[in-house]
Amino acid sequence: MPKQKKIDFDWEAVINGNRIGIHQVFESIKNGQVDEQELEKLQNFVQFSLALMQLSGPTKWAQAKMNAEMMNYLKEEK
Repeated sequence: MPKQKKIDFDWEAVINGNRIGIHQVFESIKNGQVDEQELEKLQNFVQFSLALMQLSGPTKWAQAKMNAEMMNYLKEEK
């Protein structure tokens, strides 16, 4: 039986906060009302993601991509 992963609720809160903030920036872009500071934060997040992609390697990145696609699919099902 696989060892159960311990949930770090503080880290989950950081992830959810980033997810919400990024979603809000995308919505602002769609509405043509994006704030320059928020757009800069998004650019920094993308740069960080690219650096993390390079560090994590193709296997972990493929798994993360699949997880993101599943989350998006589940969000659309609601």
